[in-house]
Amino acid sequence: MNIITWNVRGLRRPAKRFLVRNFLNLHFADVCCLQELKLEAISQSLWGEIGETKLDQFAFVPAEGSAGGIIMGWNSGVLNGSFSKIGFFCLRMDFYSKGDNRLWRCTSVYGPNARASKQAFWEELRECAPTPATPWIICGDFNAIFEVGDKSSG
Repeated sequence: MNIITWNVRGLRRPAKRFLVRNFLNLHFADVCCLQELKLEAISQSLWGEIGETKLDQFAFVPAEGSAGGIIMGWNSGVLNGSFSKIGFFCLRMDFYSKGDNRLWRCTSVYGPNARASKQAFWEELRECAPTPATPWIICGDFNAIFEVGDKSSG
C-alpha cells in the first residue's frame, strides 16, 4: 500500500491540480493526504481532477479563507474508509484494508502557525488517537519545531 502526504500550498490553479494528479498516479497512491489546500470547498468534480478514478473517495477539512485545508483521498477498491472526525486542524479516518482484513487509522494534520493555537492543535491531535491495538499513521504539516536550532531563522 502506498500512502502519500504532501503540503501542496494551494490547489486553486488547474496546473497545480494536474501536477498533483500526475504525481499520485506515478507513485501508485492508494491513500493521499494533502495539506494547505487553500480551498473552502471541494466538489466531486474538482476532486476528480486530482484523484481521477483510482482515488475515488475523499473527505476534507475546508480552508479558512486562503489558509489551511486538508483532504484525504483513497482507493475504495483497496480500502473501506469510515469517516471518523473532522477537526479544525486534523482529519481522521478509519480504514479497513480489504486485502488483509486489518483496521487502521490515518490522521492528516495541518498545524497552526500562530503560537496561541499550538496547545489547541496538540489537544485535538491527542483526541485522534485510536485504541492501543489499532495501528495509527499520522502525517501532514505540523508547523512545529523540536528545538530552537530547527528554526530557519536560527
